[in-house]
Amino acid sequence: MKKLICLLLLFVSFFSNLSYAQDKREAINDFLQAIVPDYNQKIFIIQEKTSTNHVIDIFKGKTSKDSLTNEYKREEREEIKPPLYNEEHWAVMKKEYYLKIEKHNSWVANDFNYKNIEFFSSHLFIEFIVSHFEKHLPITNVFSFSEPIFYSANKYLVFKVGQGTTESINGLTDNYLIIMKKENGKWIVMSKSYQLDLFY
Repeated sequence: MKKLICLLLLFVSFFSNLSYAQDKREAINDFLQAIVPDYNQKIFIIQEKTSTNHVIDIFKGKTSKDSLTNEYKREEREEIKPPLYNEEHWAVMKKEYYLKIEKHNSWVANDFNYKNIEFFSSHLFIEFIVSHFEKHLPITNVFSFSEPIFYSANKYLVFKVGQGTTESINGLTDNYLIIMKKENGKWIVMSKSYQLDLFY
């Protein structure tokens, strides 16, 4: 009987992980489709995934120390506001994902629905952009993504996006923290907050 229960738990865990992986893949692709509707259009994606630690930190935003209580409080001007921001749910997300070592830290073609996709390393960003420019190749969209992570009892998926083009010699200056929710079988952007950092 115990063996049967263990087998059932293993099956449930296996299929849950498959479902979570599928949700993450769908969320990234639903986000991309809103920007690049044509799956045959060429796009470039930075191979390395952005750190989820960075995602968790910028989700919370800046904190400041109260001089009377000596407690750290989140600054009210942060873009992700309550009720979407919830300290308890954020703490659960941090415990689940912070400092977690990713088994698969690079994007592969099967992660995306696009047929004409090319990857390059972030370490060669400037060289790649310069080479593309010198060859007089068409201006093409360039993206970076973090691994989507679940938030608020798996109600939302959160990830960071860097966006630019092959003219972005100064890095991907359009950086956003994206929060998506699944509605009617499709992942919808609930929050898109601009981040003042660069991705190279």
